[in-house]
Amino acid sequence: MKNIVYVSTAVKLMHENQLLDILHNSRQHNAALSISGVLLYSEGTFIQVLEGRDSVIDALYARIQADQRHKNIIKLIDEPITEKSFAQWLMGFAVTDAAKTEKLLGYLRSVNELDLNSSNSGTINAIKTFIESNGLDVK
Repeated sequence: MKNIVYVSTAVKLMHENQLLDILHNSRQHNAALSISGVLLYSEGTFIQVLEGRDSVIDALYARIQADQRHKNIIKLIDEPITEKSFAQWLMGFAVTDAAKTEKLLGYLRSVNELDLNSSNSGTINAIKTFIESNGLDVK
């Protein structure tokens, strides 16, 4: 089992419907393949954690790299793991302008829902840094 953490830049700012489409498709795909993770988006920048079987995560990351909706994809972490940090999330997500999307299942009303204090791994630290750098609300 492994995880990959990457950041990328949207080719253009994403609208709510585009983000919802990504979320819906990701959840369907992830449920079928036992992938978990979290996707955070702020003003054109994504950070995503993907967790699951090595071959499945590598194949998904290759698809992500080919996705024309974003560019400047930088892999921050690619490492084996013994347990998932986001096992309860088929794809948790958060955006900084979330008034309309916050009622959706899996929307992180508070980044505290991620339980980022349970581990001091590089993955958790990458997510914490993104949250702090982008002013995502910590309630």
